[in-house]
Amino acid sequence: MSNYANVMQKHGKTFFWASWFLDKPTANKLFAVYALCRRLDDLVDTSNRNTKTREELSKLISSASNNQRNKNLEEFRNIDSNLIPRQDIINEFLKGQLSDLDFKQPKDLSQLLKYCYRVAGVVGLMICDVLGIHDAKLRYFAIDFGIAMQLTNICRDINEDAQIDRIYLPKNETASLKINNFKNPSKTDLMIINSTRDKLIKLADSYYESGVFGINQLPKKLKRSFMVASNIYQGIGHKIIQKKISFNEQRVFLKNYEKLKLTIKTLLKLSKDFDIPLHERKLHASLGNLPDTNF
Repeated sequence: MSNYANVMQKHGKTFFWASWFLDKPTANKLFAVYALCRRLDDLVDTSNRNTKTREELSKLISSASNNQRNKNLEEFRNIDSNLIPRQDIINEFLKGQLSDLDFKQPKDLSQLLKYCYRVAGVVGLMICDVLGIHDAKLRYFAIDFGIAMQLTNICRDINEDAQIDRIYLPKNETASLKINNFKNPSKTDLMIINSTRDKLIKLADSYYESGVFGINQLPKKLKRSFMVASNIYQGIGHKIIQKKISFNEQRVFLKNYEKLKLTIKTLLKLSKDFDIPLHERKLHASLGNLPDTNF
């Protein structure tokens, strides 16, 4: 198993589970994308907001011109040069990481969705690039898939994020609760936070649904893999709501038997190919003129 596969096995269990449906060359490309994103994410999480980390990320942003492909990133050295993700897409991911260094709670849903685009929607675009998917319509759906997964991450990790003084729930949706309200919530605080979280889980469902439209256009092996990953990740949010788990209880994840059940259900219900539906432009209304968005 490659080092990059080990990274995904350790930190990206859902996608590693789904990767078993892929051929090795395709899986290795996805492992490389994940390894890059994980390396940069870890750089931010362990930096304690130091100047050196900020300078390193800024240097990566300026290391190549927009619309070119950065051949200097070690994770992409074994990928054909024409399949390396575009630099403007990587730059958006780096901007998302920089925003975590100078963290400010999103003031509204629009700011949150822009953040989700930068740290996860563009990961969908990177995957499109390494797989040679250039159809603009399919890339819209890839962005939505990434945003959906990031919304799930945020809803699952509210308590953990609060312990490092980060609140990703929009300020205008949480009655401007302070960090201490998240760390030591009253009954009223719990109601507000859990209600806001549940709204975001339902919003994520809209983005998952859109992402599935794109997944259904992929070749069979890719379709199986991404559909399994989508349904398992979406299942985390559904489990939170169905079991009415408060944000300050245990971290929610799917056990292997739950993943297996969803995997079998997914494989039995895979739909046949159909024409690409129109993308819901309103899903990108907050994203302005960011790369490859539908607005």
